[in-house]
Amino acid sequence: MSQALSTDVLIVGGGIAGLWLNARLRRQGFATLLVESAQLGGGQSVKSQGAR
Repeated sequence: MSQALSTDVLIVGGGIAGLWLNARLRRQGFATLLVESAQLGGGQSVKSQGAR
């Protein structure tokens, strides 16, 4: 028997933007589901962290 998932927002991608959006929406009371095919936050580069 399969079970259905219920969510307000589906976030595809667990990079820094996806993680930030997930946290922000959950603080506002939304039910979120974040899906990522690799390591969470793993797609960050040195440049995305403010290094030159």
